[in-house]
Amino acid sequence: MKTFTNIFLVAVASIVIGLSIFAITNSNNNAFAQQQNGGFDKELNLLNQTLTALENQDKNAKKTLFDAEGIIEDKMKDNPEIGNAEKRVEAAIKMVSEGNFQAAIDHTNEAIKTLSGLNK
Repeated sequence: MKTFTNIFLVAVASIVIGLSIFAITNSNNNAFAQQQNGGFDKELNLLNQTLTALENQDKNAKKTLFDAEGIIEDKMKDNPEIGNAEKRVEAAIKMVSEGNFQAAIDHTNEAIKTLSGLNK
């Protein structure tokens, strides 16, 4: 009976240790994911770069806008409040296609304002 009790205690201890390691690992992964998804620095940098190109009426600004839009879209599932910024970037892309650079600048500035307000 003593052997059975010892085996049982070792099994229980192993399970507790395993669950503790899982909880710690899972907690660290969630913190990392929140840090990655919580800020919008990369998107803001791209949009600020785009402003210079738009002011110079450079149609290549569309590529940077597309890059920013892709990143924003990837984060929308976890951050639905950034939907306005995504729509503004889409509108800016359309305005560049139409050659309306001032409207593209205005939409880009609004997207920057939205993301800046939410940046943590």
